[in-house]
Amino acid sequence: MSRTKIAIYLFIFVLILTGIRLAWLQIQGSSRAVAVSGGVLDLSEWNKEQAPLLLLNGEWVFYPNELIHSKMEPITEQKLVQLPSSWEDELPEGLGYATYRLRLMLNPAYSGAYSIRVPSIPSSSALYVNGERIAGSGNPAAREEDFIPGNLPYIGTFIPDQGIVDIVIHVANYDNHAINGIMQPIKFGTEEAIRKAYSVSAGLQAAIFLFLFMHAAYAVALFAMGARHKALLSFSMLMLSAMLSIITDDDRILLDWFGIGYLWGWKLYYLSFLGVSVFLLKFTNDLLTSFVRLALFTRWYGIICTIYAACVVILPPDILSYTDLLHTLLTLVPFVLVPLYVYRAIRQGYQDMIYILFAMTAFTASTLWGVLKTAGLVSSDYYPFDLLAGFSCLALFWFKDYFRHSEKTAKLTRQLQAQDKQKDEFLVATSHELRNPLHGIMNMAQAVMDSGGSIDNGSNRARMELLLAVGKRMSVLLDDLMDLKRFKEGRVRIYPAKLHLSNVTAGVLDMIRYLAEGKPIELKSEVSASLPPVYADENRLIQILFNLIHNAVKFTNEGIIRVRAFDKDGKVHIEISDTGIGMDEQTVSRIFLPYEQGPSDESSKATGLGLGLAITKQLVELHGGSLSVTSTPGQGSVFVFTLPVADIENEIPDSMIEENPASSVAASAEAAAAMPDYKGSDRPRILAVDDDPVNLRVLQSVLPSESYELATAVSGAEALSLLEQGNWDLLIADVMMPGMSGYELARRVRELFSLTELPILLLTARSRTEDIEAGFRAGANDYVTKPVDSLELKSRVRALTEVVRAARNQARMEAAWLQAQIRPHFLFNALNSISALSEIDIRQMQALLESFGQYLRTSFDFQNTDQLVPLQKELELVRAYLYIEKVRFGSRIHVEWNVDDNLKLSIPPLTLQPLVENAVRHGVLARKQGGRIAITVADMGTHAVVSVRDDGVGMDEDVIRQVLQKKDMDGRRKGIGLYNTNYRLKQLYGEGLQIVSNPGQGTTITFSVHK
Repeated sequence: MSRTKIAIYLFIFVLILTGIRLAWLQIQGSSRAVAVSGGVLDLSEWNKEQAPLLLLNGEWVFYPNELIHSKMEPITEQKLVQLPSSWEDELPEGLGYATYRLRLMLNPAYSGAYSIRVPSIPSSSALYVNGERIAGSGNPAAREEDFIPGNLPYIGTFIPDQGIVDIVIHVANYDNHAINGIMQPIKFGTEEAIRKAYSVSAGLQAAIFLFLFMHAAYAVALFAMGARHKALLSFSMLMLSAMLSIITDDDRILLDWFGIGYLWGWKLYYLSFLGVSVFLLKFTNDLLTSFVRLALFTRWYGIICTIYAACVVILPPDILSYTDLLHTLLTLVPFVLVPLYVYRAIRQGYQDMIYILFAMTAFTASTLWGVLKTAGLVSSDYYPFDLLAGFSCLALFWFKDYFRHSEKTAKLTRQLQAQDKQKDEFLVATSHELRNPLHGIMNMAQAVMDSGGSIDNGSNRARMELLLAVGKRMSVLLDDLMDLKRFKEGRVRIYPAKLHLSNVTAGVLDMIRYLAEGKPIELKSEVSASLPPVYADENRLIQILFNLIHNAVKFTNEGIIRVRAFDKDGKVHIEISDTGIGMDEQTVSRIFLPYEQGPSDESSKATGLGLGLAITKQLVELHGGSLSVTSTPGQGSVFVFTLPVADIENEIPDSMIEENPASSVAASAEAAAAMPDYKGSDRPRILAVDDDPVNLRVLQSVLPSESYELATAVSGAEALSLLEQGNWDLLIADVMMPGMSGYELARRVRELFSLTELPILLLTARSRTEDIEAGFRAGANDYVTKPVDSLELKSRVRALTEVVRAARNQARMEAAWLQAQIRPHFLFNALNSISALSEIDIRQMQALLESFGQYLRTSFDFQNTDQLVPLQKELELVRAYLYIEKVRFGSRIHVEWNVDDNLKLSIPPLTLQPLVENAVRHGVLARKQGGRIAITVADMGTHAVVSVRDDGVGMDEDVIRQVLQKKDMDGRRKGIGLYNTNYRLKQLYGEGLQIVSNPGQGTTITFSVHK
C-alpha cells in the first residue's frame, strides 16, 4: 500500500473520530462550566431545565495547611486558586493538607435536592455543606498518623435550608508525589441530573468492560480449539489489561462496587496500564515475526516491565509515586513504536495491518483528549467511543484474519481433495509406468531363456538391448521422483559459474538426437557464440534444457524444434519452440504443476509421470529466473526462461578439479605410485579438447609431461585436424563445446578409429543415465563427471592408454603369429618344387632351398614382435617369398622393384609382405595368364611412401571395405592380414592403408611411413 493511500485512510479515520467526539460534546452540552469568582458563585437565576449540570470551575478560596469548617475562623490568610489545578505552588513537594471553599447563592424558591460530584482527589478528601460532612473518601487529617488514604470519586446530596450554601472540601495528601490538588472539575446540579450522569458514565464503562471481555473470551476459545497462534494469547491478555484499566480509572467502578482498598486500587491502576503497553507490543511482535529488531526490543522491554511490575507489587504508594514518570514513559513507548512497525508492515504488503494502525490512531486520540480533559480545557463525562473504535479495529483484524484463513482453509480443502484424487491418479499412472516396463523386462528375459541360443545371437541381442532401454526408462522416472522430493525438502543446491550457453545447447541437442530417432524432426540451435555468458549451475542448466527440449520432442510428431537466445535487461532469454500438437489455455495453466501431463493426444504417445516441467520451473527460479509458455493447439508451443548474465567482476571460475584436502597428500602419493613409468618417446600421446583454456591448463597440471605427451585443442575441428597429423593414444574431450560438441566429435572420430584404436574419455557435468548413454552411443570409451578428483582422472587415463598399448602389442603378436603360421599347401608346394628341381637343375634347386630357408628364418624371427624393423629386413622376407613363388609359377609372375637399397628407413614388421602376398594370391594368380607386381618405396623427405601395385583381377568397393574389417557382414572371422596391417599403421602413424582398385584392372595399396 502506498504512503499516500495510508495517509488518506488515516485522515478519514481521524475525521470520523473527531466528528463523533464533537457530536458527543454537543449532546452533553447540558454540562456547562460556570465562572466562579472570588470564591463566590451566584446561581439565583440558574435555569435548572436548560443546564441541570454545572462545572464549578474558577476561583475557589484556598486555605493551605488548614482544615476549617464553615463557622471556623481561618488562621492563615486565604488565597484564591483556579480549579481544576494542583497545589504545588502553595504546598512544598505537593504533600500536606488544605481546604477549598466556595459560597453558592441559590434560589430559595427551589425546594428540591442538590448533588455535588467530587472527582478522584489524591489522596483523601471530605465534602462539607454548611458545616456538615455529607460525603468523602478516606480521612483527611492535619496529622499523618490520623490520615486514611482514599481516592474514590463520590457524590454528596443535600437540601438547602436557605439561599446561601457554604461548600468546604478538605484534602490531605501524604503519599502521592506525582499528583496533588484537584485536577478534575467538580460537578454541581440537581440530584437527578448528577445521578443520571454517573449512571451513564459507569454504565458505559461497564459496557466497554463486557465488550472487551467478549473479545478476550473468543480469543482464548480460538486458541483452545486448536488455532495455536501466540498472538491470540497476547490479544486476550491485552483485552484483560484494558478491562482492568477501564474499571480502575475514571469512576473507578472496581474499587467503588467491589470494595477494593486504596492500596491495591493504586497498584492495579499501575499494573493495568503497564499490561496494556506490554501486551500491545507483544501482540504486534507475534504478528510481525519477520522483524528481528522488534522481537529483540520486545524481549528486553518485557524484562524491564516485569521488573517494574514486581516493584509495583512490593513498594508502598509513597515510594511508588516517585516512579510515576518512569511508568508514563514505559506506557507510552509501545504507542510510539508499534505504529512505526505497523506502517512498515503495511508498506511491505501486509495489508490487514491497517486495522492495527487504525486502532493505534484511536488509542492516541483517546489519550490526547484525556490530556485536554485533565488540563480542564475540555469538559466531558466518560467518553467510550475512541476505545470502542480502537478495540473494534483490533477485533476486525482478527475477523478479517479469521475469514481469510477460513477461505484459505476451504480452498486448501478443495486443493487437498483434488490432490487426493490426483494422488490416486498418480499412483495408477506410476503403477502403469512401472508395471509395463517390468512386464516387458520379464517377457524379454523369458524370451531369451526360451530361445535356447546364446546372448550373442542376433535376436537375443536385440531383446537384451530392448530390456536395457526399458530399465533406463524406469531409472529416469525414479530420478524425477527423487528430484521432486529434494525440492520439497529444500535440499537442492546450485553452484553457479560463468557458462557459454552455445556450448551447453550444442551438447544437449546431441544428447536429444538419439531420442528423436525415427521421427522426422529437425533440431536447430540458433544460439550465437557471441551471446554474453550466463551465471548458472552447468549441471542444472543441462537438466533444464534437456527437460524442455525432450518435452518438445515428445509432443512433436514432425517439424522443427528450435533453440534461440538473446540478452535483455541484464538477463539472457532462452526460447525453445516446436511445431508440435500445442496446448489449450487450461493445459497451459496447470502444465508446471507436479504430476501434470500435457495433452493426451494419442498421436503424441506421451509417457512419464509429469514431473519434468515442474522440476524445470523450480530449477529456473532457483537461478533467479522465470519460466513461461505460450501455446496454440495444433501449431506448437514456445517455452521461454531467463537466466542472469554473468558478472565479469564477480565471476566464479569454473573449477573442473575438486581436490579433497584431507587426503591430498595420500592421493598425490598414490597417484605418483600409480603413474606409468614411460620414458622418452615411449610416452602415451594424449589429445585434450576443451574450449576453456583454464580447463586445459588444469589437465596439463594433472597429467605430468614426464609420463604423458599432452597436446591441446580448443575446438572439435582443431582436434580432428591434429588427429590426422600423428599417432594418438587417447582423446579427452569436454562434452559442452561450441560448434562441435563432445558427442559430435566422438562420432566423427569413430568414423576414423575403432574403440581400441583411439579411446575417448568424455568430461561431463552430469552423470544421469541419458547423458552417459548419449556419450557411449556417440562412441566414448569412458566418462568422468566434473568436477573430478585428480586421482580418478589419472587412473582412468592410465587404464585407457594401457588398453591401447595392449591392443597394439596384440596386433604385432598377431601379425607375427600369422606369418609364423605357414600354410600347409604353400609348404607342400615349395617342397615339391625343390624335389622336382633336384632332378632337373641342381643349382636352381640350391638357390630355391636357400630362399626357402631365408623365408622360414625371417618368418620365425623374434624381431617380428618389435614395433619397427629396418626396411632391408622386411625386403629380405618379401624377396624370399617372391623367389619361391616365381619358381613355382614361372612366367605368370613378373616383379618390378623400385626401391633404393641405400634408403635408411624403419617400418612396422610384416607390413609389406602381407601386401605382396595378397597381390600374388588374389591379384595376378587369379588370372590364368598371371600378371605384374610393382613394389615401390619412394623417399618423400619427411616420410616414405610404400606401394604395391598389381594388374590382377581388382576389387569393387564392397570387397575393399570387407578386407579392412575383422569380420564379414555375417559376423564370421576372416583372414586378418590386411586388417592387422591397417590397424597397426593407423596406430603408429594415424593413417592406414590406402586402397585403389578397379575390377579387371588391378589394385594399388599404399601406406606412408614417417622417417
